[in-house]
Amino acid sequence: MMSQQPPTQAKVLIVGAGPSGLTTAVSLIKHGIAVQDIVIIDSVLQGENTSRAVVLHAATLEALESIGCVDGLNSSGLHMQRMRLQGGNGSTIITNDLSSLQPYTKFPYACVISQAHTEIELHRELETLGGHVFRPLKAVGMKPVENGLQVSFEADQTITAQYVIAADGARSVVHTLSRWYLLRRPDGLDKDESTDPRTSQIILADVSFDSNLEHIFPTDPYVGSLSICSDGIFLIAPLAHPKAKSTVYDATEPIYRIGFSVPLDKGEAPSHPGIEVLQSYVGAQGPMVISSDPSRNPGKPVHLKQVYWSTRFRTHSAIADIFFKRIRGDTEEENGGIVMLVGDAAHIHSPIGGQGMNLAIRDAVGLGAIVAKHIQSTDANINSNLQTLQDFAQERHGKALKQIAMTKRFTRLVSSLMNPWSIGYWALYVLGNIPFFRRMLVWQLSGLGNR
Repeated sequence: MMSQQPPTQAKVLIVGAGPSGLTTAVSLIKHGIAVQDIVIIDSVLQGENTSRAVVLHAATLEALESIGCVDGLNSSGLHMQRMRLQGGNGSTIITNDLSSLQPYTKFPYACVISQAHTEIELHRELETLGGHVFRPLKAVGMKPVENGLQVSFEADQTITAQYVIAADGARSVVHTLSRWYLLRRPDGLDKDESTDPRTSQIILADVSFDSNLEHIFPTDPYVGSLSICSDGIFLIAPLAHPKAKSTVYDATEPIYRIGFSVPLDKGEAPSHPGIEVLQSYVGAQGPMVISSDPSRNPGKPVHLKQVYWSTRFRTHSAIADIFFKRIRGDTEEENGGIVMLVGDAAHIHSPIGGQGMNLAIRDAVGLGAIVAKHIQSTDANINSNLQTLQDFAQERHGKALKQIAMTKRFTRLVSSLMNPWSIGYWALYVLGNIPFFRRMLVWQLSGLGNR
């Protein structure tokens, strides 16, 4: 049950309290909008959000620093200095050194941290500023009224706001209620969203093992590892320092993120796979050093101990036609308001490269700044200076298209590595020995070229 009832009027209503919604709220406040003019709602109870994304790249850390939110996240996460791509036999194909970013940023690394922890830190900052998230409230309707948009909820409640920010994910209710075109495939990019049947179905899970893996996957220095074999990909990464307690799951043992693709010819994977399903893939597809199969790992077979969270999803890319919309009613009195999209409500793409939450947070920091500027410059006339919002939305739309194109390139790159006898495999192996090529990959992953 909700501890508080939300007000019925607001300047800004933010629907969704994930990373993009929370960041937008904090950015609005830091750019001068009074906290009492902002209402944030979410459809789920606190604590029901899951782990999902696990990395903050350099450009995102810079954006968070601009609104005073980087210190807690940066100190809680693990700093990944290198990322290694390995073949199925354990041989290294490419090792990317993120320290090559040092001339361009004060964050020459990737900060590995659970999305759940990112949300905890952002929510803590919001509360410090006097903000509050009202839960659980699910939007079911929206209509233009005098001086705003009236959003209705399942609990027979309504909130009227001049600005409605849709930060409620890929199945955004606000997106649908705004009569936008549905998220669709980006024009000018590949029509086949499942670029390879071996990587279009992916399982992610946060788990613990029955063995100490610190010597295999050290956290100081932190080296990420992505293994690629003929069946697909397999990722394993520490989520918390083995000597520290996890603040996400209240665990006293090391937690690891594993991720792997399930070829479509093996059928549909469970939506929330349990320990037996995960164990079978770790044993067959993961690195030999963590296999439970004595034939693959004769030294000391490793077994999963506990599954804290797991999910399955299909990879695809899509983007809304526009991120900004001025909504009016049929009569002069129903002058309505403005809706803007952010995060997965605006664009989705493959998780390869860990770009989704990063682009969403950067979008949200900028969105808070531009909406604050518009509020402060309009003198209660919402139709003034609309071009500033349109220009911002068009700019971020272009950034999203660029990001989608990049993740598609990375997906094709990964697919080419699944066949060690292909031309693409050996071409990449050669390119991986060229310093400029490695620096280019690091630069693209960091987001510094697509702020």
